[in-house]
Amino acid sequence: MIVSEACWSRWQFGRCQLGDVRRTKRLEDIGARLARHAGSSLAQCSRGDMVATLGSYRLMNNEHVDPEAIAEGGFAAVAKAVQGEGLLLAVEDTTSLSYAHSVAEQLGTIGSQAQAKHRGYWVHSVLLLDAGSERTLGLIEQRRWCRKDEEHGKKHARRQRPYEDKESYKWQQASQRVAARLGGAMMRTISVCDRESDIYKYLCYKRDQAQRFVIRAQSDRGLSGDEQTLFEALSGELPWLYETVVEVAQRGGRVARTAHVQVCARCVELRAPALDKQSLPVSTNVVVVRERGQSEDASLNWILLTSEPIETEEQVRRIVRYYELRWRIEEYHKAWKSGVGVERLRFQSAASLERMVVITAFVAVRLLQLREQALPSREDTQDVENKKTELTCDHVLKDDEWKVLWLTCQNTPLPTSPPTTRWACLAIAKLGGFADTKRTGRPGWEAMWRGWQLLQERIEGFRLAKIMTLEM
Repeated sequence: MIVSEACWSRWQFGRCQLGDVRRTKRLEDIGARLARHAGSSLAQCSRGDMVATLGSYRLMNNEHVDPEAIAEGGFAAVAKAVQGEGLLLAVEDTTSLSYAHSVAEQLGTIGSQAQAKHRGYWVHSVLLLDAGSERTLGLIEQRRWCRKDEEHGKKHARRQRPYEDKESYKWQQASQRVAARLGGAMMRTISVCDRESDIYKYLCYKRDQAQRFVIRAQSDRGLSGDEQTLFEALSGELPWLYETVVEVAQRGGRVARTAHVQVCARCVELRAPALDKQSLPVSTNVVVVRERGQSEDASLNWILLTSEPIETEEQVRRIVRYYELRWRIEEYHKAWKSGVGVERLRFQSAASLERMVVITAFVAVRLLQLREQALPSREDTQDVENKKTELTCDHVLKDDEWKVLWLTCQNTPLPTSPPTTRWACLAIAKLGGFADTKRTGRPGWEAMWRGWQLLQERIEGFRLAKIMTLEM
């Protein structure tokens, strides 16, 4: 069941150490209002309450409020909540936040030109998922930085820097911070990363720390005791273990589609790069996922390096599924930008902007979780296929909530039993303007959140009317 915005904000931000308990209480209030009216400014989500508006901006402009203290409090809440969970997936990636108003000159380069109009932050985030239910559990790590103008266009010079001074060190740094927060739970946490993380020193770190991982290979590394490279050894016909289908998500100009693939697995030992005289070879399992019947340029071809066992078909299937779930971090970025509107924030100082960036990062996770609760999970879908039943919406909506939604969207009397979760999801989206013009059947972030906000306003009106009726 979805908890109230106030309860969520108290849980998420209640551990933040801001130097004064009144600041933490104000932060909890801001978090609750932003969660209730995601995508709105501080003034808009205050709904005319000038005391709340002034108090909110005062906190955002307070130089004694450290953005990192807000973030660490949020991470601590998630770390504590997942201690009782089972196998965890730490999916991570980097994105940029772009701004063009007056504060932009205080930020860094994010485009191809050093003096581009749009400037902003680079942000690396790590989300924790429950590997079994595939639900998002929370944000466990996030780091922001600005690229300096004088470093623009000096890619080759950066290659000469020590590993710890390179931007690519962010992957190891993220793992170190996650491990420090999770403690013993790190042993049951698998890092799931895309090709950018295929860095030899990062692989060595994961091996040396006995940390678990699924990383998509990008570099064609040499193999120990073999003249072939990794990609050469995995080309051509292989002893395929099984065939299946994977969902290829839409991205940029790429359309969403289903790919029919063959899967196999083997163990290899990667040779250290020639310029790296200190690192030892790395033994790793490899899972190959290759699309059938497509040209080489257009086909899906995943080469996954992993610490996970590959002795059985079921183990290999789980590894492939873990990598498919890496797309959740992309969904999080959409929720943060399109749903919560982090790039629509307007502040006069970078420090004030950064405080709001941190707060909205956690609000975006809640938005992602709300959408997951409204949409049937993969586990629920499989249950429907096996048992010919479908999850009803009273699993995610309270009794009066689904009834108000029904009376809002349907021209028929209330049903005797709750409708399906799928119906509730589409009804909320249609309330927010979703028309399914692309025939995908899956609503976007803005439509879902507009619909959810409208529904909450109507539910609030219904509850107030109910109270007034009882008092009369």
